[in-house]
Amino acid sequence: MAEQLSGVTVVIFIAGGVLTFIILFIFAKNQIMRFALRSRRGPHVPIGHDAKKAYRREIERRIECIPRILYEPQLLPESDPKYILPPGSCLPPYYYRMRTIDDVKLLEMEITRHEPLLLRHPSQSVRSFLINTLASPGHGVGQRLVHQFCDLYEHARYDPNDFGDEEYQMFSRLLLKLTDAAKLMKPYVTSRKSSPSRTPMRKPSEDSITRDRVRNHLDVKREDEVYNVIAGGHPPDNTETTPV
Repeated sequence: MAEQLSGVTVVIFIAGGVLTFIILFIFAKNQIMRFALRSRRGPHVPIGHDAKKAYRREIERRIECIPRILYEPQLLPESDPKYILPPGSCLPPYYYRMRTIDDVKLLEMEITRHEPLLLRHPSQSVRSFLINTLASPGHGVGQRLVHQFCDLYEHARYDPNDFGDEEYQMFSRLLLKLTDAAKLMKPYVTSRKSSPSRTPMRKPSEDSITRDRVRNHLDVKREDEVYNVIAGGHPPDNTETTPV
């Protein structure tokens, strides 16, 4: 009788151990799946499960390209009426910051106009782009001027300290200097392609017109915004000025 009880006890212990192992295995598997689904960045259901292998790869390729898509929008659109403040209100603290970020596009447009292959990707920093394009030998601009310009740009974009009208005026003056330097890119590139006996000449009228357009574009945008904020009306008609 004792031998039979001992045999039954051994079987019960073995069955209990196996059952406990199965329960722990199922619990651990569920926990692992739960944490894996929580930490996974993609969808829980496989995309294109019933599609062909070629289609599924194309879908996955396009989804993987989404994090690399970058875009820099215009922060202060001139034609949007919601940015016109009511009379008596002051300029918001972010106005000069957003205007500075928008004005950097003017310099990039000027560089691209003279050299269409020079385009800055949103993932590339403004400092490295300007140093490689404007601070190189032959363009007449030192790295010090580019660094000053980029320091003010980064101050307006990242620095929590005040960025007001004084800093914006300094930024505008540096912007005009770099815009003048961008005009020298076209004759510099042309001089490398032409013969040594011929020196490329630029038309003074074209340079003066481009400089006036950039200067007037900055002045008119600032005057229009201040006029809309203080007077609450429509700014005077400036039909002679063409924005860049």
